[in-house]
Amino acid sequence: MLEQKFHKPRMKDVALAAGVSTTTVSHVLNRTRFVSEETIRKVEAAVEALCFKVNPVARNFRLGKSFFIGFVVSNLENYFYLKIAKGIEKTVKAAGYQLTLIDSGEKKDAEMKNVESLYLRDADGIIIAPTTADCGYLETLLPLGFPLVFVDRRPVNFPADSVLLNNRKAAGDAVSHLIARGRRRIGFVSFHFGGTGRDSTIQERAEGYKEACAAGGLEPMAAVRPWTPLDLENLKRAESYRVALDLLGRGADAFFCGNSLAAIGVYTCLQEQKVAIPGEAGLMTFDDDLWLSMTRPQISAVEQPAELMGGLAAERLLRKIQNPAQAPESLRVEARLILRDSC
Repeated sequence: MLEQKFHKPRMKDVALAAGVSTTTVSHVLNRTRFVSEETIRKVEAAVEALCFKVNPVARNFRLGKSFFIGFVVSNLENYFYLKIAKGIEKTVKAAGYQLTLIDSGEKKDAEMKNVESLYLRDADGIIIAPTTADCGYLETLLPLGFPLVFVDRRPVNFPADSVLLNNRKAAGDAVSHLIARGRRRIGFVSFHFGGTGRDSTIQERAEGYKEACAAGGLEPMAAVRPWTPLDLENLKRAESYRVALDLLGRGADAFFCGNSLAAIGVYTCLQEQKVAIPGEAGLMTFDDDLWLSMTRPQISAVEQPAELMGGLAAERLLRKIQNPAQAPESLRVEARLILRDSC
């Protein structure tokens, strides 16, 4: 007995089964012209019977769109960016787009390759959480007016929409709370990302911390160190651990962390040094990660509206796709304090 080959149904097969032309089938499937209700029922019945699927590549080619956008992430080890991606995906999916997520691992050369790859694959637009402040390199990779939105980190030397947190205010509010709780020696501990230079987000948080210290008559005790990818066990004793140990020796009675990755080292240090939290030292960090509510005591946090930021970035990108000539704008969103037992 001869083996029967699978035949993928085509539009002309649907037309033959429905007793209409392929042009009519196309109009029914794409809603491009009026077709009678009786003809629509015939075509839909043939589509179901044949298990016919529209070829999205061919359809998108005709429409001049790929219907996918890219999200170039600076560091997927940071759960914050997964929350942003969730907000992006919800918004673009509702508009008929698919999302492609690519990690740059805090390396500028990887980011450049990722952006170029998405553009060459005909992405309709790109959202970037950049690894570097200087984004002028994009002028050599993307044509003028290509739909692009930055999220989380402020770009320099490339005009585009951006969705950012009001980092300075959020940090200031957190430090002011610690001061109101009687803390007088507050250490700021953080990693900065993107190679040798400080990224704009951490820089703004450090500035907010210093401003709040100055307003409270406190001497700043800040230490920001470069980020190096580490596994969890090494992260517990990374540079933030050593910084916390040094600040304890200098009399720190509270710690404010610029990101939750730094908070892991600080918390581990306080635990191993048997420093009572919050009795001997208060603790608060940016990013309300799940583990913060699993510790004893639970750790207070600055909660960033990550999904909202992703959704807003996606909305701006979709508008840019529809109107590439639209002038770029920057939007700042507000954080909120999640107060627990640690301060």
